[in-house]
Amino acid sequence: MATNGKHKALEREFEDLLLDVLDQDYDLAVRRRDDSLERRRRDLATLSFSYRWFGAREARAVVRVEGSRDFKAILPIDASSPEDMRRSAEDCESLVLFLSEWLERKREESLEVAASGKIRWGRREDD
Repeated sequence: MATNGKHKALEREFEDLLLDVLDQDYDLAVRRRDDSLERRRRDLATLSFSYRWFGAREARAVVRVEGSRDFKAILPIDASSPEDMRRSAEDCESLVLFLSEWLERKREESLEVAASGKIRWGRREDD
């Protein structure tokens, strides 16, 4: 049981690091599926995570983007040290490339819908 709790803590740490890398280094609007939704933010990619552990400190993370059935990124995790964990989170090129294109497509769709008048674009009165 202690290993399962430790794995959960390492998984959460990896997710935080990965979200930080995607947001800070690549300026991609992402959130974890379990986090509360910011309704005022448009074009936000929601990520879900699943894990397969191969030992106490080695795993694979499967990252899926909500709304896309065809894509999943399989990221190796080395949890031997905080530096190795950070390097694992930074090694996410396929995820970055997909999210860049996917978010751009979502932005274009949102702008088309707003231009057609189906939704209002702008600030709400209570902002």
